[in-house]
Amino acid sequence: MRRCALLGAILVLIAAARIVSTYTVLSHTVDEPIHLGAGMEWLDHGTMTGDVSHPPMARALAALGPWLAGERWTPTGNTTTDGLAILGRDAHYDRMLALARLGILPLFLLASGMVFLWGNRAGGPLAGLVATFLFTTIPPVLAHAGLVTTDMAATAFTAAGAYAGLVWAERPDRRRTLALGAAVGLGMLAKYSLLVFLPGVWAAMYLCRWRGVRAMPGQLREHWRAAAAAAAIACLAIWAGFRFSFGPLNFARVSLPAPRFFDGLRDIWLHNEAGHASYILGQRHHFGVWYFFPVTLALKTPLAMILLVGWSLWTAWRKRLRVAQPLAYCAVILAIAMSSRINLGVRHVLPIYVGMSVIAGVAAAAMLRASPGRWARLRAAVLFGLFGWQVVSGALAHPDYLSYTNEITRGHAERFVGESDLDWGQDMHRVGEFLKKAGATEVAFTPYNVTYLQAGHAFPKVTYSDWYHASPGWNVVSLSGWKVYNHPGWIGSREPEFRIGRTHWAWYFKAGEEAKVGQ
Repeated sequence: MRRCALLGAILVLIAAARIVSTYTVLSHTVDEPIHLGAGMEWLDHGTMTGDVSHPPMARALAALGPWLAGERWTPTGNTTTDGLAILGRDAHYDRMLALARLGILPLFLLASGMVFLWGNRAGGPLAGLVATFLFTTIPPVLAHAGLVTTDMAATAFTAAGAYAGLVWAERPDRRRTLALGAAVGLGMLAKYSLLVFLPGVWAAMYLCRWRGVRAMPGQLREHWRAAAAAAAIACLAIWAGFRFSFGPLNFARVSLPAPRFFDGLRDIWLHNEAGHASYILGQRHHFGVWYFFPVTLALKTPLAMILLVGWSLWTAWRKRLRVAQPLAYCAVILAIAMSSRINLGVRHVLPIYVGMSVIAGVAAAAMLRASPGRWARLRAAVLFGLFGWQVVSGALAHPDYLSYTNEITRGHAERFVGESDLDWGQDMHRVGEFLKKAGATEVAFTPYNVTYLQAGHAFPKVTYSDWYHASPGWNVVSLSGWKVYNHPGWIGSREPEFRIGRTHWAWYFKAGEEAKVGQ
């Protein structure tokens, strides 16, 4: 156990180093200034006057580094510009962005620890080690562990809440009840989606544990006092996380403890009702489509991991391994996400990778421990081949874990995915450097991440792209702007003259040439 735990810690530290190395290479993404501005307001002033659609935990953690470096909340009337004011420009921008992203790293460490604990519980120390190895080499996990968002917080505390619930169900003593209540309360401070994820996950996993619906009520009756205590602890943790505030809601004439918590839930509900622009498999949508998340997972997950999970499920069925609960965990999260009207990327189902890693870890450990023989050696060779494939696939993508897609897309991810699965504005440094080397003083460009022009580094004069016609000189196109919002339209089937990273295309047209484009 101790040796596997030590090796697992080394794997997590290697992954952490990979994450940290992306901080200054990638510019801020579309959402990061919002989270940073809201986090600094909460940390420095204790209020939420702007965006309330996310709880404060991850935001406050991200703001802590800049706050310790001397930054303070300067209200600008807009949460995004509050965050941009903290970032500033040039070297200050790089330093503040790195400090803010560093605040998310503990959440990745927590998520990795939960993967090891769950794998160890289901299949022993070797299973925990293999699960940790797999989890820490998944590119989308590395990507969102390095950004100022709430997605890694959701991953860490969905796993923590699920694991704490499993342990508590076996013996609901005081220590486990306290741990469950704390995990749930902190989970609600991590991301509001856990309000639906955790109850569904618990119900599905408990059905697996108690072998049927009929046994479940009896078990719950035995646990009701401890469950009530855990719920009380969770509510207290939520209230403490909102600084024991009490006041009126923004949408109703009633005062409640932690009013911004309920305002945030209301914002999420309204957002889901209104839908959100998205792109999948060459089609634009405003409201969610049921196949968005299954397809996105199929494209964003390393193929080696997909094959390994499939093989693991078959092995688990044959050998009766303990993977029913992590499988139920994955299935429920995916089912809930598929019913959503908001399709914004694999980040909204990122906790699934915890369950997938545990399933594969348990089965892989069982196969590696199998009796020696020709077939055992062959299985081990195939397993290590899949492990190596996953490592190489992710390493080749470095530092572009956010835009990673597996071999199915054949290097043309823009034909399949967009937004935070491809271009979330993270390549604006590269666009600026490309134009500088090209000697451009002006560019026709409608950035998907337009706020970079107010922060970041020096950038040529920008004239927003015309939808119908290219402009003389340099033209740059954001793939998310084009794929999600169909701007600009003059591209048609035209291939790029230059590719900037994985997310932007560029052309240079001499005077008169641009008039022919799009005709």
